[in-house]
Amino acid sequence: MISLSVQGVRVTRIGLDGSAEPQDDVVARDVAVCIFVNDEPYRTLVASPGMVEELAWGHMFTEGLISSTDEVEGMIVSPTRVDVTLTKPVDIQAINMGRSTLLTTACGSSLRTQGEEIKLNKVKPLKIDPALVHDIIGALNERSTVFRETGGTHSALLYREGEGVVAFSEDVGRHNALDKVIGAAIMRNVDLGECILASCGRLAGEMVLKAAKAGIPVICSVSAPLLSGIRIAEAAGVTLIGFVRGRRMNQYTCL
Repeated sequence: MISLSVQGVRVTRIGLDGSAEPQDDVVARDVAVCIFVNDEPYRTLVASPGMVEELAWGHMFTEGLISSTDEVEGMIVSPTRVDVTLTKPVDIQAINMGRSTLLTTACGSSLRTQGEEIKLNKVKPLKIDPALVHDIIGALNERSTVFRETGGTHSALLYREGEGVVAFSEDVGRHNALDKVIGAAIMRNVDLGECILASCGRLAGEMVLKAAKAGIPVICSVSAPLLSGIRIAEAAGVTLIGFVRGRRMNQYTCL
């Protein structure tokens, strides 16, 4: 039985010897999810089906549109659309026009983007055990079933000591996977300042920035960081760990 996250397709397997063999295969599904805020279009995200409400909560939170669940008066969710009513007026047009996508520098506790300076609060340090980080990445890999089927998704996981895995998501977009697990956590009033984030993807600046804004103190990944990710982690006091593979890992910040 094929899940909602994958779609059956017919492919032709071609070999270098000239062979061509028809086969059944599966690919990861993607849909456009439209988020409306106070009856205005806010974002259209290309995402995997499922966890649409968590995606909306997490995206608004990590993008700074809301700072707590109390600011949301109501939410109507369908498979490809979310209508959000906030308790405050917002200028969606100004928000979308001012959105920056390129992070150029990070120094001290502030970051400068294209025409915009972002102030980051230092996260509360969280002591970590390398063996625990190893186990958390193992849990991430174990749950990534759609990736094993298709090779076309990213995954993210939040872990809190004493509680275990708080949230897990697979999505065609690594930003969406991160937003979904953060959204799931804030819907349950989980203290993100006590959580470790695990990701399968590279730790680029925009990914680390989302986690830092949410107050997550530790980020680990099977992949590499980018320089922008390291600089943002340094500015926010986030512990950044990459290349968690086998029995080794690289710690880049908060040494």
